[in-house]
Amino acid sequence: MGKVAKDKWDKVIEYLTYPDRDPQKVLSLLKGCDQGNQSNYDINRASYSLNIIAIVTQKQLDPENKDKTLTHIIRHWVKSKDFIQFYNIMKKQENITWDKSKLEDYTKLLKDLWYSKSQSKNKEYFKKMDGFNKTAGANLLEKDSNEELRPKAKIIEKTFDKIKQNERRSRTNVS
Repeated sequence: MGKVAKDKWDKVIEYLTYPDRDPQKVLSLLKGCDQGNQSNYDINRASYSLNIIAIVTQKQLDPENKDKTLTHIIRHWVKSKDFIQFYNIMKKQENITWDKSKLEDYTKLLKDLWYSKSQSKNKEYFKKMDGFNKTAGANLLEKDSNEELRPKAKIIEKTFDKIKQNERRSRTNVS
């Protein structure tokens, strides 16, 4: 019986013992995968995509961006203080900060995210909700230090909660 158990885990142990593996990172990854126990990293990863889709949808629906391409809209946003703060907050746990030399990389990543099949439901949802505008009620924008309008922080949280509730309902109805 001991032989079977050893054979069962041989591939995993071999993979873990490569010299370039960081045991703490592997342990954190495994702990984050425990069902019912979401780490901040998992939550940030899930909300990052959702936030990107919501904000890009809102920017596309903005009358100022009516005749502008998706690439132009995203590139302009990636250069803004709003994106820099958002990116630094979302990537803080990974010790990654926004870097001006990676503007084109950020633009490409956001476009790839926008066009990914996995985001089609989120895009539909936000387009139906007119971006943020119907999602959280009236008075959704606030002025920042440069007197520019930007979405209030709580909007994204409320939207994320609504989407999760809808997903739970649809899973329950299917079962």
